[in-house]
Amino acid sequence: MAEIFSASHDVVFKALFVRNPYLLKGFLSDTLNLGLTSDDFIQILNPEMIPDTSDGKTNRLDIRVQTPNRKYNVEMQARKDGFSSDRVLHYWTSLFRADFKSGDSYQNLQITYSVNILGFEIYNCESCHSSFSIWEDTRRERFSEKMSIHVFELPKISRETKLSSRVLDWLKIIQADSEEALKMISSNTENPMIGQAAGAILELNADEKLRQQIIDRQNAINDYYSEINWSRAEGRAEGRAEGLAEGAIIEKRATAEKLRQLGWSVENIAEFLNVAAVDVKIWFND
Repeated sequence: MAEIFSASHDVVFKALFVRNPYLLKGFLSDTLNLGLTSDDFIQILNPEMIPDTSDGKTNRLDIRVQTPNRKYNVEMQARKDGFSSDRVLHYWTSLFRADFKSGDSYQNLQITYSVNILGFEIYNCESCHSSFSIWEDTRRERFSEKMSIHVFELPKISRETKLSSRVLDWLKIIQADSEEALKMISSNTENPMIGQAAGAILELNADEKLRQQIIDRQNAINDYYSEINWSRAEGRAEGRAEGLAEGAIIEKRATAEKLRQLGWSVENIAEFLNVAAVDVKIWFND
């Protein structure tokens, strides 16, 4: 069985949709049940891929998208490290208020979606799709339709019984890790875009430059988390005793800044580094 870099790798995921915006439109239309048509424009707001700098190789690879009267933040996340509801809300909020200026009407704020594809399980349920919005706690009255957060857990696909085949086919093609799997999924779907997505994934795997970017990014991420785990072990060994050496504090602050760039909350960073949340806030001048 010929293995490939699947679209569940964030580099392949972003390249797939940046290079083929019509597939991104189909993906959003089907998974969010939007009914987008060929007449609806789609604009990718951040088409850039991995920066050439060594630090850039661990940057977050999301896709920010604009369609008529709607905005989307779409992200593939294969690792559980750093994922949290706080992180999702942070990036949703940033996109929701982007371009909103003093004096603008609040009615002009657009419906904003957060679409998170996960390579791991996060919620204690059988469904691979979880949808979140804002409701009144007792009357179940919707507070606003402008927030819509969606989480798709790829490992639960085989147990899913309620999602439509159009949604499942997109998730399966993203998860497929061999040419045989791509062909099988393509031959068992009524959605022609799935076959087109399979062909695009194979083309990406034939791109030697992109393959090297994938390998470099994976190595950089592995090194990054090894460094964090080492720092965490060192921090726990030392404890939070008074009189910590200045060098140890500097190291913790550097690790905290890296985690913040990944979207971790102050509370999660504090727990990870075994320090007080107030100390983290002081480091960030929050």
